[in-house]
Amino acid sequence: MPGSRWRGFREYLRVEEALRLVLSSSGRLGPEEIPLEEACGRVLFDDLLSPTDFPPFDRSAVDGYAVRASDTFGAGENSPRRLRVVKGRVGPGKAVEVMTGRPLPQGADAVVMVEHTRRRGREIEVLTPVTPGKNVSARGEDVKRGERVLEGGRRLGPQEVGMLACLGMKKVRVFRRPRVSILSTGSELREPGERLGRGEIPDINSYSLACAVRSCGALPLGLGRCPDERGELERRLEEGTRKGDVVLISGGSSVGKEDLAPELVGEKGELVFHGVNLRPGGPTAFGRVGGKPVFCLPGFPAACLISCTFLVRPLLRSMQGLPPDRGLRKVEARLSRKVASSLGRVDVVRVRLVERGGERWAEPLRVTGSGILSSLTASDGFFLVPEDTEVVEEGERVEVELWDFRDRAVQHG
Repeated sequence: MPGSRWRGFREYLRVEEALRLVLSSSGRLGPEEIPLEEACGRVLFDDLLSPTDFPPFDRSAVDGYAVRASDTFGAGENSPRRLRVVKGRVGPGKAVEVMTGRPLPQGADAVVMVEHTRRRGREIEVLTPVTPGKNVSARGEDVKRGERVLEGGRRLGPQEVGMLACLGMKKVRVFRRPRVSILSTGSELREPGERLGRGEIPDINSYSLACAVRSCGALPLGLGRCPDERGELERRLEEGTRKGDVVLISGGSSVGKEDLAPELVGEKGELVFHGVNLRPGGPTAFGRVGGKPVFCLPGFPAACLISCTFLVRPLLRSMQGLPPDRGLRKVEARLSRKVASSLGRVDVVRVRLVERGGERWAEPLRVTGSGILSSLTASDGFFLVPEDTEVVEEGERVEVELWDFRDRAVQHG
């Protein structure tokens, strides 16, 4: 329908409403069981109840001698208590050498640290008294049988994986990772490194979106590049919905003559919205085809990634049982200069963090620039100018969300 394009956007949907519609399009994915060694970064499906006590026995917390605490009462440098060193059971007036983590010998109820003793052949002199239970890790002190150790929906890190190992679990039930089909559209796109002709550019979005998807714990499925041809785009869309749980199409999302994606989504399924009051990222469209969420993201790299951060990322997190938000680390900073905006639009202001006078400052790099990828690589994160705000004054405190993988020392200005 050539005459239907070049019409512009009649309205832009509010970001909050767009996200609500996106999140309502898909629920949480089901579980899968994976080996313990693959659990890092995955999201636990069920609450985990401990199948056993840990430690499974009373054990020594230090290197020293297992004793009966009553045999050490009154001990001191000038009045040591002498105990005979034996093997096996601890009886009156006796001690058994024990290492950290080893079971507490029968008859013992405490351990004297080796530093608080003097060895005299087959005897020791105890220089400091101990009370019952001193330097002993009791059975179940860490975790008791039947106790809820981890709650479902928790992302598993080194501590959690260690806990699973200590409870003897070789496998764990986690949320299945969303499969995300990624397609870049545009007849001008070429493979990175390929020689470029006039008007041709490298395919950036296939690679940046795949990285963004992985950072959410999801699995990218690359569908390659697609020229601006309706038949080919239709075929690729069908492939994407067949293979993936979610489809990302970059490019072709605006209202120009070659912007085919939103119209095709509407014909093959349901176009839920087209246009969001987000800058950059306004031309984003979203719909469902074959019951699968389909995002039509802007072709400009910065707008594409920002739209992905605000709308795709929360959905992928939600599908894995995580909170339906961006999940980015936040810091507070003072704004180094005034930033103007327009009412009715949410501006994503990219900033660099610097340290001045012992205080953190946010230096705006760019408000506009959908295609300026360096505005992302040079920034540490972003803050938002809400739709009801026209200006944020110099010196105001802003909440900066930090990009994933952005670990560097704060610059000093």
